Amino acid sequence: NRADIGRGKFVDKVWEWKEMYGDRITDQLRALGASCDWSRQSFTLDDNLSKAVIEAFTQLHEQGLIYRGSYMVNWSPNLQTAVSDLEVEYSDEKG
Repeated sequence: NRADIGRGKFVDKVWEWKEMYGDRITDQLRALGASCDWSRQSFTLDDNLSKAVIEAFTQLHEQGLIYRGSYMVNWSPNLQTAVSDLEVEYSDEKG
């Protein structure tokens, strides 16, 4: 998992995945007839986007508009990651 291999190797694996499968989503959108400016397409880990995201979050934090704190998350021990509220199947358990 990503904790075992470290961030650098994890990012390398993400880029490998992107090279193999990255066009599938846009190919599907094109097949559906989406009319987009495909020349502006970019990937989350592209240098220009990563820098822009870091800058935006830094500015929002400095302005007090976002913060980092303790909160409840849906953690999947199997996946070893947080899971969206939309993906959780809730059930009542006696305990």
